[in-house]
Amino acid sequence: MAKLAIGVDLGGTKIATCLMDKGGRIVKKLSVPTQSKEGPDAVISRMRSSVYELMAKAGVTKNNVVAIGICSPGPLDTEKGVVISAPNLPGWSEVPLKDLFYREFQLPIAMENDANAATLGEYFYGSGRGMKNFMYITVSTGIGGGMVTDGKLFKGANGNAVEIGHTTINFKGPLCGCGNKGCWEAYASGTALARFAKEAIDKGRKTMIKDIEQDYNKIKAEHVFAAAKQGDHLARELLVQEAYFLGVGLANMVNSFNPDCIAIGGGLSHEWDLFYEPMMDVMREKALKANWENLKVVKAKLGSDAGVIGAAVTAWGLVLTEV
Repeated sequence: MAKLAIGVDLGGTKIATCLMDKGGRIVKKLSVPTQSKEGPDAVISRMRSSVYELMAKAGVTKNNVVAIGICSPGPLDTEKGVVISAPNLPGWSEVPLKDLFYREFQLPIAMENDANAATLGEYFYGSGRGMKNFMYITVSTGIGGGMVTDGKLFKGANGNAVEIGHTTINFKGPLCGCGNKGCWEAYASGTALARFAKEAIDKGRKTMIKDIEQDYNKIKAEHVFAAAKQGDHLARELLVQEAYFLGVGLANMVNSFNPDCIAIGGGLSHEWDLFYEPMMDVMREKALKANWENLKVVKAKLGSDAGVIGAAVTAWGLVLTEV
């Protein structure tokens, strides 16, 4: 049997694993709930069990596997393979994930943060194929991203470059989860969109958003989109604002990184047609024309598989000079 790499994508809600061959073909994939509230030991045990289950379902053994790649929320120390902290994973602080996996499987282990892994997945096997300078942006609970330039992942001094969600677009803005005020994430993420909806409801604005989701505390971006599709005035107003904030941040990315192509993924990309054109109008207004006139801004192709495919790419990168 041909040699395979294993990718493991650790997320706040699910653990995705896949077996991938050298050409990028997914042989088998599996997803299980993270159950993050149980703490690191239980989650890591579930990750290891998921790898064993994946191999069993595919009919392969460790002898068929060249390496394991793991992607995780960060910040990380990717060289040491340590999860420094992970806000959406309770109790995760200085967790030596790479070492724990090596002890279990006795295989080469690679680690990368989730946004960088998704960037690699899209670059090699998705919307970034053939691009020299490619940026991936995920807009979901937060905003993250990564950049490939001249075929190599841009990682910065300690592996935590391109933390684009925490670029400041208003220094007097709302508090972000990172502790700063006015981050792009605090304005344009799915979480921010839901917060703006709740603030409007608190001010007495009439909207069917609270009919679609009657539990105020459970209102999410998806409920705003659903109301907008039904003609709700407030929801449509919020989406105009969302497109504006996305366009402002996108202009900053275009001016800072000057990519050939930007792919946008994450949960909000599922509503691509509702925000794409107004977002682009704002980006063109605020970015340098020389940087956007030949730029492609596209919807990411791999969807929720981008991270786990990218994790497998990092595994292959340990044993091949070229993926």
